[in-house]
Amino acid sequence: MSKDRILEQVVEITNDIDNFIPYATLFVTNWPGLMCVGQDANLKNGDGWKWVDFPFSEIDGISPIAIGLRLLIRKAYCRLTYKVFDQLPGIMIIRVYLLPSDSQYSEIMNSYRQNFFRFKMTVNWLEKRCMLMLENLVTLADFSDEAFNINSAKDLIYYTSNHKIMLINVMADTMDNLNNIDPETLKYHIDRLVNRKSFEPKPKSGVINSTKQPSILSRLNKIYQRVESPKINLDNLFEDDDKLNIYDKINNNEIKGFKSELYNFQKRSVLKMFERESVQNYKLMPNIIEIKNNLCASGNYYFDIKTLTPVLKSPLYLPPRGGILAENMGLGKTCICLALICLSKFEVSETPNSCRDTSSTKRGKVNSLFDTCVNFITQNSIPWKEYYEDFPPHITKQLETTMGYFEKSETSANNRKTRTFVSKQDQLLTYKKYFLSSTTLIVLPDNLFHQWKVEIFKHVEKDYLKLLEIPTLKQNHLLGEFNIRKLLNNDIVLISISVFSKQFEISNSAIRYIYWKRLIIDEGHSMNSKTSRAVLLTKDLMYERMWVISGTPTSGLTNLHIENELQEYSVQKNFDPKQDLIKLGSMVANFFKVEPWSLNKKLWMESIVKPFEKNEFNIDIQLSKLLDQFIVKHTIKDVESDIKLPTLHHKPIFLKPSFYDKLSINLFVSVLATNAVTSQRKDVDFMFHPSNKSDLRRLVTNLQKATFYWTGFSINDIENLLNICVYSLRENNDKYSERDNKLLNNSIFISKLALSNMRWRSVSTVHEMGYYVSYLPTPIVESYSVVNYINGTSVYGYPHLISIQKFYYKNRTIKTVAELKEKLTKQSSEFWKSYWSNIKGSKKNNKSITNRPLSNKEEYKEFELSDVQVISQIPTWVETFDPVLEESILYGKKPFKLKKNKHESNINYKRMIKTANIGSVMRDALITGTLSTKLNYLTMRLLENQSRGIKSIVFYEFENSAYYLTEFMDLLGMNYLMYSPYIKVSDRANNLAQFDRWEPENNEGEGISLIMDLKLASHGLTIIAATHVFFINPVWNQSVEAQAIKRSHRIGQMNEVFVETLILENTLEEEMYKMRSDVKDLDGVELIDHTKIKDYILTFPYLKMYVDQSYDQEYSGLNVPTDVDGDIGFTNSKLNNKYDIELKNARGEYNPETRTRNWTLPLFTKQNLNKLAMNDNKSIKRRFDDIEDLENEEANKTANGSINGSSISKTSSLLDKLRSKRKKKVRFKL
Repeated sequence: MSKDRILEQVVEITNDIDNFIPYATLFVTNWPGLMCVGQDANLKNGDGWKWVDFPFSEIDGISPIAIGLRLLIRKAYCRLTYKVFDQLPGIMIIRVYLLPSDSQYSEIMNSYRQNFFRFKMTVNWLEKRCMLMLENLVTLADFSDEAFNINSAKDLIYYTSNHKIMLINVMADTMDNLNNIDPETLKYHIDRLVNRKSFEPKPKSGVINSTKQPSILSRLNKIYQRVESPKINLDNLFEDDDKLNIYDKINNNEIKGFKSELYNFQKRSVLKMFERESVQNYKLMPNIIEIKNNLCASGNYYFDIKTLTPVLKSPLYLPPRGGILAENMGLGKTCICLALICLSKFEVSETPNSCRDTSSTKRGKVNSLFDTCVNFITQNSIPWKEYYEDFPPHITKQLETTMGYFEKSETSANNRKTRTFVSKQDQLLTYKKYFLSSTTLIVLPDNLFHQWKVEIFKHVEKDYLKLLEIPTLKQNHLLGEFNIRKLLNNDIVLISISVFSKQFEISNSAIRYIYWKRLIIDEGHSMNSKTSRAVLLTKDLMYERMWVISGTPTSGLTNLHIENELQEYSVQKNFDPKQDLIKLGSMVANFFKVEPWSLNKKLWMESIVKPFEKNEFNIDIQLSKLLDQFIVKHTIKDVESDIKLPTLHHKPIFLKPSFYDKLSINLFVSVLATNAVTSQRKDVDFMFHPSNKSDLRRLVTNLQKATFYWTGFSINDIENLLNICVYSLRENNDKYSERDNKLLNNSIFISKLALSNMRWRSVSTVHEMGYYVSYLPTPIVESYSVVNYINGTSVYGYPHLISIQKFYYKNRTIKTVAELKEKLTKQSSEFWKSYWSNIKGSKKNNKSITNRPLSNKEEYKEFELSDVQVISQIPTWVETFDPVLEESILYGKKPFKLKKNKHESNINYKRMIKTANIGSVMRDALITGTLSTKLNYLTMRLLENQSRGIKSIVFYEFENSAYYLTEFMDLLGMNYLMYSPYIKVSDRANNLAQFDRWEPENNEGEGISLIMDLKLASHGLTIIAATHVFFINPVWNQSVEAQAIKRSHRIGQMNEVFVETLILENTLEEEMYKMRSDVKDLDGVELIDHTKIKDYILTFPYLKMYVDQSYDQEYSGLNVPTDVDGDIGFTNSKLNNKYDIELKNARGEYNPETRTRNWTLPLFTKQNLNKLAMNDNKSIKRRFDDIEDLENEEANKTANGSINGSSISKTSSLLDKLRSKRKKKVRFKL
């Protein structure tokens, strides 16, 4: 078409006001007299409105707004008409009309805009200029119908007396450019447009400082938090009787087969999910809004807020028959899904409209009327199973064996050896058969498999739903191509994510040939990747309805609500907003398969992510509208109006560190202080230098571990530290400040204190928890103790005590000392040989002689047998070292003497055996304490809960703490189960099942504990069986802590939940807790990056060992704080009627004045006897009535010879030599 013809058509189009949409009204003043007067507009009613025309010549002094309006007119975006009344000549009223961007003339207009009125500018520049003017126009316009209908001076006077108007000065004094409009301002004025409001400036309080725009993170958080509770469209439900019947069933808790009662908010969620699945309506694209406008012939029009222009036909998208069930953790998402499945049990997936032409029955032989009816029922997805009982058997049998199906055309390229373009002629058209189904395929994490089974059992009537379980690859054969019929015969196919992902590699897997009624992905954040096998597989599958079930579909949608007696707050997980949006787009395109995003891989990035990243004015509205079509989620306020969870009590427990706790922490402080002084706090030698961040992180992490227990410093490490400090003071004393000198002197004192302590030297070499045990016979002490402490008390490791317990239970009938020594010599020799071999064979002690799955995870060098000699090589200065005196001098305190037991020595207490039965002597042995305050407190509290029949959860962050905790629990024979990464997923599920099913009344009234890795506490687990929760250390990230608490404090919990966080006083932990409480949103700050934490560490806070008068004894005793009144004790038990040996059991005496409980822990009890008798691979005790099995085991070993045979290795010879050379101060038995 020629340019003249284009111009001629544009003139015709723009001169017809009916081609435009009435948009808004402007009020202007100081209109230049030289401008064209304007001709009568081509209006049918001839009411005197004239076109606003601009002269082609430029006029100096015209405002940017007037210039912008002229550009819009010349580029045919709008037309303006005006009126001036004689009574008010100073005000011109302008009506603005916009041309729809999708009008029938859009092609001509696009050509016109690219070729006319270019003004030597690029098309792109002109488009951006027009867009900027349209933005300014939104902020200046009056959108009320009343303003648009002003036709007289009287109308104008009345209107201006009742409304504010923006009076635009056409001949402005300044030559400023058009304003850049910030998104919040545009949003405010677009809202005026939608509601047809008169002009009103945006309130100043809401004006955003251009220098401080809201972050992308805060904006996305705000959008997520605005997601409203489900609102049910009753018109959809009441349109037919069937839907109305379902509405009544849900509201009245009458869902067939579902035996639980739903809370009101759960009912709303089920209703919304049902509505999403049953009613599918096209929705406006997120950038389109509907404007009700009485000035239009149709009464309304659509407006594109991306281009700020009207559209006649709105672009639409079809939301999925499903969405994201994103209820907060603990609100019963699994229960809601099961209710939906029961509700729609008999519904069958229907042939997609796009496949109906290919699904018509092929002509062949004429079927019988019976077969025709059966085929009609199955092909048209008629829910015949709802009437199963009404049909005779031969009909139901035929219906069950006849599978409805359709064929879908698929194109594939011919095999080629080169990567050339594939033309349509080269493509092959094939048809793939898909079978209709009434089955819901549920894909879930492996560790949640058992939980779903438990929830089904809990909420669904027995045998109402047919369930097929595929938890592991062992059941992979069930997904073979020939098992389609078997799969379709179930209501639910429960499949683990590991098995599901594997099907991506299997082209003929049965799940690829079924048109599933529903696909549910539990913990659906696994579907937000683009390239995972599970996601790629879902792209190939066909399913009618789909749901992502997760409180955390993306990181940003994780919002945890925490409440306790002191405060109520929400914890918003820190996340990368851009990546969060990309993940959301992956779900929309790959899982929900929503067009147009599923057809265009780049569209989500171009239409959502990049505009949001650039903070384009309309993107927040777009995204918010889009999320509303996918997410089903209640606000906390609406949930709380329906349900009130039992009270959550969460309190910190501040514990005074033991002597050994202080020593361990002070050693870390000494290392840091010495480094700071000797490096002069600069350059790469300084630990806090940026280049040393990884080393510092590891050291601070180890310092956190030391608040529980630490043996990571070797004797050689501390000797080197001592030498460095002494050398630095001697050579550079004058260079250091008084504070630095004191730091070095403190480091010297702490180093000498450690090196002079035989218990520290011993446990730091063999890396065992030190257990203090009293009242064992002398031969036992000499054969097993690691090192003595005071008269009657010695120190042992866990393996040593386990071996002693086994020895006692197997040899309880020994009568003479000679026989005792003979038995001990044999068993202890075998024990020590195995013990040293195991320690030497594993650098990190990953597998001890008890085959325990955990390790202490401390960083220490590989153990060498020569290290045993170093233990006894006591420095000569120890003889004159007085730790109390030296510390008093350090702190300027008056010297004092400790109340020292006069028998405190390393001479073993002589306890001779005078009775004929060793059992009556050895049973008096007591565990009197350990080296760890936290270990004592936590174990005694768990023991207290066990005796009261209470279930407890312990969350650990560092493996070493769980390692030592489970050791102590094993020694006492306590009930516990592990849930850690070192246990197979299937075993974790089994442990969780055992924990859930544990009934105290069936287990002698005893409770049980679950020891769980904190990293595994955020994966949708429900553990409402537990009412007491313990955190071994304060958790820096509050969102992680909140998720862990939600394992127990969630819907279904009927009892109050008590949470305790253990904190060692005056340590880094206490500072962490304070800082964390001050700042609820840590923004992903690492512990060592937090300024106040770093400042605290740099003060080098030594803990006083003696001068604070807190020293009582070297170890931590068993007197612990408690809120439970009264004495607690386990009933004493007779071992065997024949020998009439009664085992003493643990007892805790309560002191009401101090609110503490002092525990008496016998080394030999029925509980640890049962523990020893259990299967080595299980973490839970079995019940035994006698110990004959242990005796038989011992007899078999004796008959078959020793474990290692009669040969003596070179290692054994070396150990014998070392044993002969040991000093009396240390009791290492080899």
